[in-house]
Amino acid sequence: MPLVARPSISRSKRAPLNRYIEVLCLMVAPAFSQVTQPTDPAVALYQQLRNSSAIEKSVRVENVVLQRDRVMMTLGTGTIYFPAPIAGKVRSAVFVGSGTFKASPPPVGYEQDNLRRLLKAEDISADFKTAIFRFTDETGDVLTQGLQLGTSPSEQACRIAGEFEPRLLKETGINISARQLEAILNRETPGVFLGQFEGGKRGRFTYLFDSQSRTLVSNFGINAGEKGIIFAYDEAMFSNDVWMAFYGKEDYEKGQVAYSDFYDLVETTQYRLNLNLMEPKRILGLIANLDLISKWNDVRIIPFSIGEDLPVFEDERRKKQMHILNAHLADGTSLPFIQEPSEGGFSVVLPFSATKGQKVQLTVELKGDFMKESDVMSGTYFPRSTETWYPRHGYLGRSRFDISMLHRKKDQVVSLGEMVKEAPSNQEKDAVLTQFSMQYPIALATFAVGPYEIHRETAKEDNGTQLPLEFYSMPTYKAQIKESFILAEMNNCVRFFSKLYGEYPYPLFRGVYHPFDFGQGFATTIMIPATDQSTYSTYSFIAHETSHQWWGDMVLWRSYRDQWLSEGFAEYSGMLYVQQRDKTSSEKELIKRARESLKMPPRNLTGLGSGRLVDVGPLVMGHRLESRETRGAYSALTYDKGALVLRMMHFLFTDPQTGKGDAFLDLMTEFVRRYKDRTATTEQFFAVANDRVRETPLSRKYGYKDLNWFYRQWVTQSYLPSYEFDYDVENDSAGGVIIKGELLQSNLPDEENWFMPLPLVIHYSGGKLGYGTVAVQGKRTPINIRLQQRPEKIELDPDLWVLSDKTSTHKQ
Repeated sequence: MPLVARPSISRSKRAPLNRYIEVLCLMVAPAFSQVTQPTDPAVALYQQLRNSSAIEKSVRVENVVLQRDRVMMTLGTGTIYFPAPIAGKVRSAVFVGSGTFKASPPPVGYEQDNLRRLLKAEDISADFKTAIFRFTDETGDVLTQGLQLGTSPSEQACRIAGEFEPRLLKETGINISARQLEAILNRETPGVFLGQFEGGKRGRFTYLFDSQSRTLVSNFGINAGEKGIIFAYDEAMFSNDVWMAFYGKEDYEKGQVAYSDFYDLVETTQYRLNLNLMEPKRILGLIANLDLISKWNDVRIIPFSIGEDLPVFEDERRKKQMHILNAHLADGTSLPFIQEPSEGGFSVVLPFSATKGQKVQLTVELKGDFMKESDVMSGTYFPRSTETWYPRHGYLGRSRFDISMLHRKKDQVVSLGEMVKEAPSNQEKDAVLTQFSMQYPIALATFAVGPYEIHRETAKEDNGTQLPLEFYSMPTYKAQIKESFILAEMNNCVRFFSKLYGEYPYPLFRGVYHPFDFGQGFATTIMIPATDQSTYSTYSFIAHETSHQWWGDMVLWRSYRDQWLSEGFAEYSGMLYVQQRDKTSSEKELIKRARESLKMPPRNLTGLGSGRLVDVGPLVMGHRLESRETRGAYSALTYDKGALVLRMMHFLFTDPQTGKGDAFLDLMTEFVRRYKDRTATTEQFFAVANDRVRETPLSRKYGYKDLNWFYRQWVTQSYLPSYEFDYDVENDSAGGVIIKGELLQSNLPDEENWFMPLPLVIHYSGGKLGYGTVAVQGKRTPINIRLQQRPEKIELDPDLWVLSDKTSTHKQ
């Protein structure tokens, strides 16, 4: 029961009682952690922001409206509580009473569909009993304008404020006080706003509007320029469901938006990473030297991500995180830093405000229980997160890497690029120092430790170029692995894709055994299990990871909406390789398997959900396709549908008379050439395709000048049509025959605007085949084809070029 609400307490007795609540507020304030130099003004300001539960003022309100972008929050009848102003302004508030929340989805079809899928609603309408706000914009002025503030602490308000930030850190990795400090010190305008609401029909949920997109990028991987996000933590899934993500209203009005990397504060041009792996079963020690270039003026504090994808389950992000120990500049100047328990990163405070273009050399020392030993192959060790073990600013910026690893003599280590040194260490007995250098700009780096044995081969290109190949395998006493088979497949794959997509650019190609049920394709280095069986699945798997040298390493996806350019392209590359490698129906089996995966129901906490994975959402939703009700959607759609969409483009660029798809391969080569060592968007890929498609036989036949219709249908929508061809054969007066019939399409909400060419295979006597195409637009398209001789059979798309729920042919 809130003690301050007791009316029987006289005025003379309220002062001691209020003092008691003030003490209580201080007791529930979160403790500081990993914060150095408390006398530094920036750190002192941070500590004030963290102490938001020390409430000093309050005001009774009725129907106060907060409008933040497309979200309207109405504070009905209740009380707002405020701590003391910080840097001259109110920065936080707690509301207790009754209120309403309303957010309309943005004017984008797939965002509206996503909201219906998650909440079964047309908008987000909710009531709430309590709310807590953190902000650096004008919210404080709105909440206090024209109001006379009183002194009325509240136990409930103190508790709400005190519990909020540790919980937010645990559930999301967001350090909202550090984000506020960043906005204040870096003079960001407009500022950041966060509101968390509880006590209504939708439970606890959070609204965050970050005008610089930075928190959405670092803590949610949402980086296509969105600034607003509404989400709720799911305790059963140990993750957050994103109900809605959106650009600013002004962005929609202008019809354009800057990608989130526009707001990056710094660019990291070079990493010099020194790893201590003397205790590889647990401890990773890291001294990271970063060459930075400021991208803006007034950069005083720089946030970095690290270990942000460690799970909430078993509190792993808190227990296993890389903790910063110190930070300094190249001249030795010690720097204040901030890192809280469960935070998905840290922040470093500069002693000056960096200007645009200014170079800064920063060194940070970190240590954590970040290593794990394989459960199935003892003595092999890997970072718990293969991609987030070193500090990064922004989303997948490209850098050069020098990686030095101090390790036990009995271990072999491996990373990316070329090994430039391996020698006994001068620092420790029975230790070795091994150095790798990657002087090509790449986005991701990793490493592994174990009793590796290196097997070598050379790939010889047609032009005489020789490419060194390596496979880091296990010794025979640990595992029986056919290294010669894996090296042969790596050899075949890298040469195959060099012909398809352009010359392999790196100085060597390496495979590393890792005992897990997945693979990863880093630049120069693929991480793979013991894939040494002569099956089409193995061929496809190694080819998929090899092709990431082009799709994901050379050409990097720009945002989460574009990740199918990596995984979908790699998956289709595996199909292309199997077609050449296996010479059977194996490629068709892979295609069937991918198509069937789209028809599977999504998984949820209780088993299988309703519907089909293909209906969950379009390719451009990326990892946001995955939620508690739609587990498996990201993989099925980004990998499998992404591959099949690319395969349809292959068909559109193929000459149906000759079967030659050289124009498609030329498109892919040109795409690599234009965006090598850069990021690319889905729109940029289609721009390259549009430059070339008008010269293809199918575009000339059907009159389309670009593939914008294809992009709209297959990338931004989630429908899976069915096609049916009903036909009859009639004699004509010239001695030939006429194929008359109808081409039908169904399972679409708007068939009239859905256009698609489909291949037609005509079987004649003696095993002869004829090839052609038909196109459908609308529910029914009449077909009239004249042939010189009577066919034995006609098939609509027997090779499964066009993605469908079902494709069938019926002779009447």
